[in-house]
Amino acid sequence: MTSSLWIIEDKWKNKPQGQVWRVINEQGEQGFFKFAYPSQWYDAGPIVGNEWIAKKLADLLHLPCANLQIADIQDGADTLHGIVSLPRHGVHITSWNRAPTIVHADPFRYVKHFDRLLSVIVFDIWLTNIDRGSGKNIMIYEHKQHFHWYLIDHAYCAYGCDRKWKPGPWTNPYWKEAWKFYHIPKGWLRYVQLEHLLSMAKQITAIPDHTISELLHSVPDPLYTKELKKQMTAMLTSRKRDLPALLSEWFFYNGIKESQL
Repeated sequence: MTSSLWIIEDKWKNKPQGQVWRVINEQGEQGFFKFAYPSQWYDAGPIVGNEWIAKKLADLLHLPCANLQIADIQDGADTLHGIVSLPRHGVHITSWNRAPTIVHADPFRYVKHFDRLLSVIVFDIWLTNIDRGSGKNIMIYEHKQHFHWYLIDHAYCAYGCDRKWKPGPWTNPYWKEAWKFYHIPKGWLRYVQLEHLLSMAKQITAIPDHTISELLHSVPDPLYTKELKKQMTAMLTSRKRDLPALLSEWFFYNGIKESQL
């Protein structure tokens, strides 16, 4: 996550939950610069820290994610602090929701390590991620007769933003009923096995508490205050122990768990 000199190419997206601008560095490498203005706090929160935390934890669990760089970029007189997401280069990239029909019809045949991709369910429930169901933040590309995947856009993981917590703080029972805040991409449910989810939960549970505490302590985002770091350390250490129960309840829940998009 080393820094480079990035130049704005175009101000691609302006959303309540933050800005996404296309940028390029001195080596000609292109990326997506994500940040939020102070006025966007309610919908965006500490976006840099959220993305950074998710990436670090995904790396610990060997879940492929877009590489990230912390960056300060000049926009006129303003110095903007954000994070640059780097797409894979040299391949044609699309998102899961736009994957070829054959991929959706038989993902175990066409997607490399699709079983590992299903493990993202556990990762997201642990991090109270409210944004995966559309499949737009799962990127795929074809290589050697298979489609490979990686994850992007984790702004709603960990603390996310104030708007995320309208149903109540992370200690509220709402967050133990994962189907209320989290839907998986359409079509996935028929492939999900509880034993597989619990295996991933075991990997997460094995992450030492002190590793999580040290990671949160080192978040490179000034908007992640001491209080937020304390809250998120408590949330992640508590939820990792609760994961087997949370996943079992989610698995046996008979209502809607897939995105309808």
